[in-house]
Amino acid sequence: MPTKIVKKIDQYILEEITTTLLGATSFIIFVLLMFQILRIADYLIVHRASLSLIAQMTFYLCISFLSTALPLGFLIAISVGFARLSSDSELIAMKAHGYSLLRLALPVCVLASAVSIFSAHMSRKWVPQSMWATKEIQIKIANSKVVTAMREGTFNTGFFDLLLFADEIDSKTNRLHHIFIYDEREPKNPLTYVAQEAEIISLKSNSELGAAVLLRLYQGSVHHNHLDTSVYEKLDFAAYNLHLNVNENQYIAVPKPQMIAQSHLLQKIQKTTPMTHEGRQLRAEYWRRIATTLSPFVFVFLGIGLGSFRQRTVKSGPLLTSFLVFFLYWILQILGTEAVTREILPPWIAMQIPNALGCVVGWISFKLCG
Repeated sequence: MPTKIVKKIDQYILEEITTTLLGATSFIIFVLLMFQILRIADYLIVHRASLSLIAQMTFYLCISFLSTALPLGFLIAISVGFARLSSDSELIAMKAHGYSLLRLALPVCVLASAVSIFSAHMSRKWVPQSMWATKEIQIKIANSKVVTAMREGTFNTGFFDLLLFADEIDSKTNRLHHIFIYDEREPKNPLTYVAQEAEIISLKSNSELGAAVLLRLYQGSVHHNHLDTSVYEKLDFAAYNLHLNVNENQYIAVPKPQMIAQSHLLQKIQKTTPMTHEGRQLRAEYWRRIATTLSPFVFVFLGIGLGSFRQRTVKSGPLLTSFLVFFLYWILQILGTEAVTREILPPWIAMQIPNALGCVVGWISFKLCG
């Protein structure tokens, strides 16, 4: 076959799969984002987060979803693309002109290399950073909720570690009426505040995750009961300022392995032994990233094998099959992580089981269609 025709066929296959890959990946990200829509709406409506924060969180969520959406989109693109070639008898025509199925897989392998390199870079840096950035924004929104999270006529326990009761709450003006506050931040010296009215004034925090407010009380009193000496004190006031702040350090928990960049992950692996629970989790994440990077090459033969079967439902058949295959692949990854955590299998074996089974099934289906 002339070289010019060969190049056109390779280009035709690449264009067919690339177009579907972009559309499938975008659709999967949109679907995954819809599962977060209630949480996003809660931040926007209940906590009154700014549109800029919501936009940032949505962007970071989309980046974090790429680690799942891109491999699945690649599998769907190959399956649907070759299903259409098979349905339109183009695959038969190519084989009749001496184009074997293995030769047709060559441009797909080239695209798989590009997807693999991109997936490796994502899993090493972009996805962990986006997951961490999403967590930071969620903490920032949680720290910023003041009046919006409070309920009038009930005791509120999540207000800067205080127990607060307000008979009336005006969320528009940040004013509260008929206030009772119990401050037990110092257990040996608890304080009680009673006031006719209070105003909440947001202050600029020293950090992105912290929160600080000035609670200005009007026409009230402070009650102090010394537990050691059993002395009771009362202080009346016309206006009283109560400074409240939250340090972000108390909210930042130990990050999950998925949220750690590759360089830091390797450092943590060197500092931990494989026998500890943390060491096994870190090593499982390391080998999971390697398995995810190699998965596009596995999906080449799986996708061609699944898509080359002639089906009436060209769009729905390969699409549903791809979702099912990827779901089983994802389940095997979860089981592999569990096997590592329980010390049943070493990480490098457990996390490569989905790829190994995928290679076997993919090659069998590929040979049957060849």
